[in-house]
Amino acid sequence: MNMDIGSAIKKLRLDRKITQEEVAEYLGISFQAVSKWETGTTMPDITLLPEIAAFFGVRIDDLFSVDHEDELKRVEHILGYEGLSEQSYLYAKRILEASLQDTPDDVRSLKLYADLHLKKTNDDLLEAGRMLERAMKRSPLDEEIFHLYRQVRGGGAYKAHSDDDWFIRVCEPYAEKFPQNTQLIVLLIEAMIRMRYFEKAEKYITQMQLNESEEHLRQIYLGDLELARGNFDRAKAIWNTVSEDNCMGQYEAGERFNRINEYDRAIKCFWNSFHAAATPRYLDAVFSLAFLYTKLGRKNEAVEAWQLIIDTLASDYNDYDSETVKWAHNEIQKLHGDTMSSKTPSVTGTLS
Repeated sequence: MNMDIGSAIKKLRLDRKITQEEVAEYLGISFQAVSKWETGTTMPDITLLPEIAAFFGVRIDDLFSVDHEDELKRVEHILGYEGLSEQSYLYAKRILEASLQDTPDDVRSLKLYADLHLKKTNDDLLEAGRMLERAMKRSPLDEEIFHLYRQVRGGGAYKAHSDDDWFIRVCEPYAEKFPQNTQLIVLLIEAMIRMRYFEKAEKYITQMQLNESEEHLRQIYLGDLELARGNFDRAKAIWNTVSEDNCMGQYEAGERFNRINEYDRAIKCFWNSFHAAATPRYLDAVFSLAFLYTKLGRKNEAVEAWQLIIDTLASDYNDYDSETVKWAHNEIQKLHGDTMSSKTPSVTGTLS
């Protein structure tokens, strides 16, 4: 191990874009003294080491520079055996970023860097989960708490599977006690279907406390349940029972038909959703139409859908130049080429 404290101080200072004068001012010494440390002419008094470490946000041990191999071993030890504190995270991040700056394709450093951020993310999510579990005990009817908790318990395929089960175990008692929390019930149903807890899911679907505008949720999730059970035709039949006058119900049904490649039925549902919408009209269904028409190679209809979005934003929202409007114009240009006029004739009310 190299005991060159001055080199360590210089590296910390340059990494943080701090001047020698700023270090000196904090420690109450001259900047010339700092310069002498960094050049190896002198070493800092041992009594200053705690203040120096505090200034840079590191441990005193981190002021004793080590060679590259020792640094990586230290990071491996942090990730393998120590709890990842904010200080150790910053230390490991600095070491690995410096290593990758010198050797961008160093596989060992790349893997350690990825592992570091995965552990940091997991630690943060665990802490967020603990806070939300406390919140749900205090306010079990607050739907946003359970929505946030579901996001915290998200992730990739394997992680989502384990987190679905965790979410169910933590939140099902609240659903039993507070069945009026519709958002929680919906999140539980989705998790139960993914976990193939079909009987539990069906119980909650049939017992959902819904008002008239939400009744489509029962049909949508009963269809999802049948699809998960392998009853393809039964699922389609249930989704087809959603009222054509229900804006959100038709949109959700359209998304289901789209996922199972029933494109004509999906298109019909998306148009039903748009036509059933109250002013200011809900546009998600038209976005879905634009994407679907593009996917199917029906370029002219995709252009008309994007133009309908532009027209509706103008008429219903007095929106003429937002990022969404610009996006729609750009999509039209991509579909018809750069020569397409941004003043494509309005088609509002002509599509069906």
